[in-house]
Amino acid sequence: MKTRRLLSVISFVAVVAASNGSFAQVKIGANPTTISTGAHLDVESSSNTHTVVLQSGAVGINTALPQAWLDIRGTTKILSQTGEQTGTIWTGTSNIDGVEISAGAGDCWVGIQRRGGAPLHLSKPSGTIENSFAIFSVDGVPGGVGAITYNGAGGVIYGTTSDKRLKENIHATKFGLEALKAVKVYDYNYKADSKKTLATGVLAQELHQIYPQAVSVGSDDEKIKPWQVDYSKLVPMLVKSVQELSQEVESLKNERAQLRAELKRKEASDTDLNNRISRMEQILSSGENTKSVSR
Repeated sequence: MKTRRLLSVISFVAVVAASNGSFAQVKIGANPTTISTGAHLDVESSSNTHTVVLQSGAVGINTALPQAWLDIRGTTKILSQTGEQTGTIWTGTSNIDGVEISAGAGDCWVGIQRRGGAPLHLSKPSGTIENSFAIFSVDGVPGGVGAITYNGAGGVIYGTTSDKRLKENIHATKFGLEALKAVKVYDYNYKADSKKTLATGVLAQELHQIYPQAVSVGSDDEKIKPWQVDYSKLVPMLVKSVQELSQEVESLKNERAQLRAELKRKEASDTDLNNRISRMEQILSSGENTKSVSR
């Protein structure tokens, strides 16, 4: 009975000895007379999407023309448990941990949810010949715009591309000590934190008015796209501020040295003057004594 119902819903046709007579083809779907080119197996849905296994061994899910050994078009989920999923992985609200790759509507992202331990593990075997863990690229730049690498001494480097040869309009920055002094630092806690953990930092909207390079502007809804701060982008301004402070310290040191030299000259002049006065007093005293004797 179940077989009859299945056959009443889909058409199942096995075509043996295709045009070249070298392999069998199986088609399941609404149009059993047309099978995807080069396919051993072609499963066609009512919406005209295909899952195929080609003669080459390539598998296509939701595509009749796979461009890799496994070519999946659309959203893919790998869940750690059975049962119906509620919530979403990418927001951390799923009732089941897992991995979701969304590739619909011309966009793509990966979400991983795990309750215990780190959701993502990147590793390198002993004796590795290349130390990159992740490379970030935009618009086909081969070298990337940044990378996460292993430094060979037990540490990780988070690098942003800063090659002089890739830059133009280079000039001294205006963001230094004065800009840094204008940055306000606060203590606070996040509303969503039930433990009210103390945090220290800046307010993105305020920092944007002073140093926009470190701020990613959010949307009107802070829950969907909040304003964000990249604190590492403050480092150039901190370096410039330290340099300016160092120049001020050196200037003060030079001024102090000049004042000390001037003070020594004055002390030497005062000593010389005091010596002259002492000699004059001695002469005057000697003259008075001579007059007393003559009397």
